[in-house]
Amino acid sequence: MSDFSQTTLFAAMANVMAGVQQQVAQLNAAMQADYLVTFNNWAQRVLAGQTPEVNPPQPPNAYVVGSFTDATNAAAQWAYPVVGTQPVCVMPPLPVMPVVVAATAAPASTASAQVGSKQNVPVGDTMPVGYKATAPDGAVWQKMASLTPFGTAYYYERVA
Repeated sequence: MSDFSQTTLFAAMANVMAGVQQQVAQLNAAMQADYLVTFNNWAQRVLAGQTPEVNPPQPPNAYVVGSFTDATNAAAQWAYPVVGTQPVCVMPPLPVMPVVVAATAAPASTASAQVGSKQNVPVGDTMPVGYKATAPDGAVWQKMASLTPFGTAYYYERVA
């Protein structure tokens, strides 16, 4: 049977240090996963034309093992997790906007199309979201995007 009264201060500090090192690793793994989801969501909004490609989310600073001296015993140094000065990971590459190859014609306008009408994007369309095209009858159509559970849906909406 173990005699717990024989446990030393140094053994206790080593156990605390080992536990805090594990905790720091878990905190950093969770923080990195959360950051990458946040960055990916921002990148998807940029590619969909819903937000400008400025001010991307920056990685937060990682946790490190800190220590403090016990006020009741100057020989006791206790470990604890503290936010450090280095990022938890490197920032992923910024999203690359598709290159516009050539202007496409406005969607075929029908006499009954009212402002707010929607039409599918024509085959081969490479215009960015927000592009406005004027049809021969003077109707103005704007390329739009909408996030769906199945991906991003692109369409033209009559705006004038």
